Amino acid sequence: MFNKITENLAIGSITETEQLQKVKQQGYNTVIDLCSSGEGNQLDSQTITDIGFHHANIPVTPQTLNQDTLNLFMEKLDNLPQPSYIRCASGLRAGVFTLLTLANKENWTEEKYLEEFEKLDLPKKQIIMDFAHNYFQK
Repeated sequence: MFNKITENLAIGSITETEQLQKVKQQGYNTVIDLCSSGEGNQLDSQTITDIGFHHANIPVTPQTLNQDTLNLFMEKLDNLPQPSYIRCASGLRAGVFTLLTLANKENWTEEKYLEEFEKLDLPKKQIIMDFAHNYFQK
C-alpha cells in the first residue's frame, strides 16, 4: 500500500525490496519504519540503505504509543531529507503519526484530522484512535 499525503509525505505498508526501489525512483529520500522488531516485518536497515534511502526506525507499539514517541517521530521527520515514506504493517500507525504531524504544523482541528484520516481508508484500531483523539484534547 502506498498513499501520497502531501508532496513530501507518503505512507504505506510496503516491505518488498522491488516496491521500495520504485518508491526511491519516485524521488523519496527517507524511509521511516514504525514497526518493531517483534512484528516480523520491520525493514532491514542495510537493504534500505543499499537502495539509497536515509532510514529511521521508530517502533510504535502499545507500550510506546505516547507523546514522546510522536515527538521523536516529528523530530526525525523534520531532520531527515524529504520527501519521506512512512510505513508500518498496515499503514495505520504511519497514517496517524503523519496526520498528527500535519495537524501540529498546520493547526488542524480534530474534525479536520478525522476528515483527512477518512480519505486514507485505513483500518481503525481503538488504541490508536484514542491516542489521536487525546492528542487534540491537550
